[in-house]
Amino acid sequence: MRRGLSLIELIFTIVIIAIVFTVIPKVILSLNKSDKFSIRQDALFNGFSLVQMISKLPWDENNTANIDILHTNSNYFDCNQTTTRRIGSFVGSRSCENNLSASAISSDGVADYNLFNDVDDFNGADINASYYGLRVGVKYIPDSVVYSGQKAIFDLNDTNQSNSTNIKMVDVNISYQGKRGKIKQISGFNYISTNVGQIILGKRVWR
Repeated sequence: MRRGLSLIELIFTIVIIAIVFTVIPKVILSLNKSDKFSIRQDALFNGFSLVQMISKLPWDENNTANIDILHTNSNYFDCNQTTTRRIGSFVGSRSCENNLSASAISSDGVADYNLFNDVDDFNGADINASYYGLRVGVKYIPDSVVYSGQKAIFDLNDTNQSNSTNIKMVDVNISYQGKRGKIKQISGFNYISTNVGQIILGKRVWR
């Protein structure tokens, strides 16, 4: 003979179902928040890594094959074309003896970012991954100095320089795309690159 559910058993069943349907949405919400945090953390890490990679590249296209300090349209810190020296330099240091000038901000690399060989090549780069993107801009900024007491200050906010200066600013913006497709900027990194010539390591044969 089949036995029916008692009232107590029915109440316990309802309580268990209520607990399950209360906990599961919170678990799902917690997992979604964890995924979002992981994606943002990944975006910040990759943005920082990109800035580090750019910081190791030559300042200008003309520095990829030459170690010279380049001439610019600026009147500050420019290399003397007669002495081929910058103020404060010494014999044996990098000079401007080849009389090369800084180039305009442009990219001569390829779309897969593997052959970018100077700072300018990343200008306008738009690197997209799942749910986040990295957008890179490179600008000349003023190299005129304003002194505040003993401290020299550069105007990093003035990025509308049409002429070359001795300072380039690399700006990496990090954006996050939510599930509804809304794009939100979450962070950014800046890197200042200066016209000081290129370092070339000497080679010596091991014996």
